[in-house]
Amino acid sequence: VIDVYAKLIVVLLRYMNSGGSVEQVSAQRLDLLNKILGVTVRCMMWDYERSRRDSNGGGPRWDQRPWFRLLLNLVVDLNSPDQSLESITNGIRSVFATSFHVLQPLVVPGFSFAWLELVSHKKFLPSLLQVEDQKGWNLAHQLVVDMLLFLEPYLKKVELSPPIKKFYEGCLRMLLYLLHDFPAFLAAYHLSLCNVIPENCVQLRNLILSAVPKGVQLPDPFTPNLKIDLLPEVSKAPIVLSNFVGPLEGMRTELDAYLKDRQRVSFLAGLLPRLCRDGSGDLDVAKVNSLVLYVGMQAIARMQNSQLSQTLAHTPEMEILQKLMDFDEKGRYTCLNAIANQLRYPSTHTHYFSCVMLYLFSEAKNVGVKEQVTRVLLERLILHRPHPWGLLITFMELIKNQKYMFWSHPFTRCAHEIEKVFESVARSCMPPGTSTAVGGEEL
Repeated sequence: VIDVYAKLIVVLLRYMNSGGSVEQVSAQRLDLLNKILGVTVRCMMWDYERSRRDSNGGGPRWDQRPWFRLLLNLVVDLNSPDQSLESITNGIRSVFATSFHVLQPLVVPGFSFAWLELVSHKKFLPSLLQVEDQKGWNLAHQLVVDMLLFLEPYLKKVELSPPIKKFYEGCLRMLLYLLHDFPAFLAAYHLSLCNVIPENCVQLRNLILSAVPKGVQLPDPFTPNLKIDLLPEVSKAPIVLSNFVGPLEGMRTELDAYLKDRQRVSFLAGLLPRLCRDGSGDLDVAKVNSLVLYVGMQAIARMQNSQLSQTLAHTPEMEILQKLMDFDEKGRYTCLNAIANQLRYPSTHTHYFSCVMLYLFSEAKNVGVKEQVTRVLLERLILHRPHPWGLLITFMELIKNQKYMFWSHPFTRCAHEIEKVFESVARSCMPPGTSTAVGGEEL
């Protein structure tokens, strides 16, 4: 019955013609599909809520399979090549994406696995991302965010239940597919995706930040005497499609005034409390991530790449980033993670934030800041690949350049186990035959 009903819908859409121009007929067909999916979604949600109430009283659990089969049939049939529907292909994908957003796992948890299968289906996701002029990217981005928002509270826990673990594995497969086939999509939305990934999910964040748009060349980080500032790639700014201005609306006017000519000195003094969530002392991660990226972009706009390492000091942007180090350990960790999130493929952003991270390490009076900089870099490198290129370059510079005297700091030898971890990561980051002292020995 479900299969026949789905075929009936497809036939109605294919042959519907109430008269008028081609544009009017196309609009009528899209309107009909929108109504059909709207009714389907509302009926499904009503059925889910009714079944959930009944199951609390001892009734049968809700079965997602009939609804999954109906939607799957529609996705496959309406996204297959069809000359009669060719003019509304993009509209069909948009209607499906909107419906899936309404049915996201946070709203209908019982439909989570079916939802993930539909969203990642080969007839839907690739075609949505291949719409001309990237018109489908924003819809695909919203669906990926929906998926990560559902996982977020579970990922913050140390242990995952078996069903959530399976769902997480499915999400990883989907992200790996995007990393392989559509890396530019992940790279463009890296900020908003990192906003909904818990801080303890380092591997998942590495996966997002390792995305390199096709056509971008990654220089071998093990090249002897590699000069990042001389690479042609670092003169190009990366594409950022995430809304990084929105979280800063309440302070943007004062921020711009301070960055322009250091007006409103009180802005810097009162910055830290404004980065916390209203009514609590917890940091707003999205606001911190946006602030770090916005400040970096403003700095890059008025500085030459070749002069970054020399002109970082005493700039208003650097003063703001150094001010973030006045947070307690938990707050500093969040801020340093926001900086490390910009260490990606070769670009103006990677170059600037690499210099920022190294500057914070070298200029910090507090040994705790140096230790946390090391922790943020190290914990991303001790995991399995992929590792972001900029992260690897920054850590190699930190341990190679005698200017930073990395191995002289006591936290590198505070315990035998920690010393072994440093040696292991240093060996994996350094090319064979490199002579670098580790605790008085040479690698």
